[in-house]
Amino acid sequence: METPYQSKKKKIDFLSEAKVMKRFHHPNIVQLLGVCTKGEPFMAVMEFHLYELLTENLKSQPLVKITGDNLDIYVKTSNLGIENRNKDLHLFTSNVLFSRVATVDLCNDPTKTDLCKIKAEEILLRNNEFQKQKLMHAYCILLGRILCKLPAFQTFRNIIPNHIPHEFMAKMSERSIVLPLPIQLKNEAKHEDCLSIMDSYEDQLTQIYRGAFGNTDLLRKYKVPLGGDQLTRVRLQEARNLRTLSVTPEKRFDDLNPIVCEMWHSKQDFLEKCYKKLYKAENTPGTLNFFKSILHRTDVNGKVKGRFKPHYELLMAVGEGLVKEQFIEFFNMDNESSKPEHHFLTNLEDDGHSEEEKRDILNKILLEFINKYGYGMVDTPDKFSVIEPQYFQKLEAFIVDGKLAIKQILEPISTEPDELYNYSLQLCHWYLQLLEVSDTAKEGDMNRLILNCKYNLPFFYSHSKLSKYLVENIDFVLKCEYLLSPLQRTRVLEGSFVNIHGGKGRNVESDLVQEHSVCNQKSLIKTLGANKSEKAILRVTSVADTFANICSKFDESVHIKPKSGRHSKPINEQDQNVIYKQVRKLRPFQHTPGRKLKGFTHIKAMPLAEPDLPEFYARLNQIILRLARSLSVSVDEDEEVIDEIDDNLPEL
Repeated sequence: METPYQSKKKKIDFLSEAKVMKRFHHPNIVQLLGVCTKGEPFMAVMEFHLYELLTENLKSQPLVKITGDNLDIYVKTSNLGIENRNKDLHLFTSNVLFSRVATVDLCNDPTKTDLCKIKAEEILLRNNEFQKQKLMHAYCILLGRILCKLPAFQTFRNIIPNHIPHEFMAKMSERSIVLPLPIQLKNEAKHEDCLSIMDSYEDQLTQIYRGAFGNTDLLRKYKVPLGGDQLTRVRLQEARNLRTLSVTPEKRFDDLNPIVCEMWHSKQDFLEKCYKKLYKAENTPGTLNFFKSILHRTDVNGKVKGRFKPHYELLMAVGEGLVKEQFIEFFNMDNESSKPEHHFLTNLEDDGHSEEEKRDILNKILLEFINKYGYGMVDTPDKFSVIEPQYFQKLEAFIVDGKLAIKQILEPISTEPDELYNYSLQLCHWYLQLLEVSDTAKEGDMNRLILNCKYNLPFFYSHSKLSKYLVENIDFVLKCEYLLSPLQRTRVLEGSFVNIHGGKGRNVESDLVQEHSVCNQKSLIKTLGANKSEKAILRVTSVADTFANICSKFDESVHIKPKSGRHSKPINEQDQNVIYKQVRKLRPFQHTPGRKLKGFTHIKAMPLAEPDLPEFYARLNQIILRLARSLSVSVDEDEEVIDEIDDNLPEL
């Protein structure tokens, strides 16, 4: 135990050291900014030294990845004049992610594949039975979680895993190390600025690796993958192509490879395409707009970018309600509390079944359910029939060789489509795939990430053959499966996820972390007031994430709720009951030929129809060939730019 004398001596030593440190002002010395002596313990406020942190972490893990994103903000001035005006400021922000799985002893020899010979069928799941079964296994678990919410199946809860296991689960449960790079006053929409961004990356990485190892040998050998949204990926790749004939590795950007698109922006665009297809102004019962109205979700307007969270929550709630209704119809139940009927369930009525036997029976039931509603068949619509046609007997009498003959003819009762059935089934397909993509991100499952990218392709194509993220998902699959070495593949896949807090099932997409960084930086820039200088912006943004974390912890400790710029409310159990009652009243999965749905006259049960397959394959082959030759691919330019702080991002 310390004596009063020892405690007093420590305080004197602390203040003496602080007195000496405040006299030093040098770029290579961490500066003392202030001391806090009111209350104990005494504390010193030191300058944030980014490169020292990067260097120290690099010594223990030389494998890193960089994610980048643009930061656009409108800067106002207090004294408007000819030379002093309001202006749009375009910045570029970046984070460094340290590997958790990849190690330098993995094979780093790239595969020698001629991408020009790759055909569309090879990158789809329909011709890869092993990968399709793996995706269906994940679908079974996700559907099983919904099934076990019905009272009759709650006994199965203990055999449905809370986390879908994968080989890197332990490593992906570790806390990620994420550090910011200095913000750059560059606009990624300009090629000359993209060249400057890449040059800056090379300079900073060279400085960091030399500080850690004394040379850049490890940087040259293992390189650094880059990631960002669609525009970032395309622009930085174009900048790299412009320097192909440069003399030195640094000028060719050899150390910055590969450049890939990140997954949160792909998921955001997936949700956007879902709403563009299934959300219309008509408030027809059974549609997303109908459920939005009865739940009073005024924050949902069909425009996902800038309002991701409320749109995502509504689709998750409605999708789960529709899947529950599918189960009720599948088991011939009158309501969610009644007894299910199925030939496999009769085997479970007597006691004595082991957990393994119950799991096997449940799996068989779920696979039968999946086949009935065509889950996992979006890329094979030619193998799925919406519903078995119903026929009636018709007798025709005619004379053959002077004798009366009667012929029995089966004619379909009705060939008219059930538009409500088709709409509801297609919504379930979008919902379940988005649920699968979200669960993959939470678990940090690198193997399922590739499967999702492949299965996303028909969804994106169903909206437009010029879809941007159709191209990005193909580019990601080609690089990970055909071009990269095992080491680089692992780095790209694990770098798609970040675990900020640590723990099982707590990963998020790496570009979502980048989006939060952008929001934190915008918030601090706005607090600078009018006439903010570029130097002030650079200084304040360097500590934006740390500052936001401190404020969040303080607010939490004093029970201050976070502010939101828009009305928002989470979906609760009462809302789920409202959805269930409405769906039960509509009976969308009781196939009724000729049933109409205003605003969705020609909707199909699948996002992709069988007649679309030839054009779908042709478009995929075209994209593959152009990517293989490093040529640009024609895409839609309908993306709207959100220039405000997105306060509806998913939480980290």
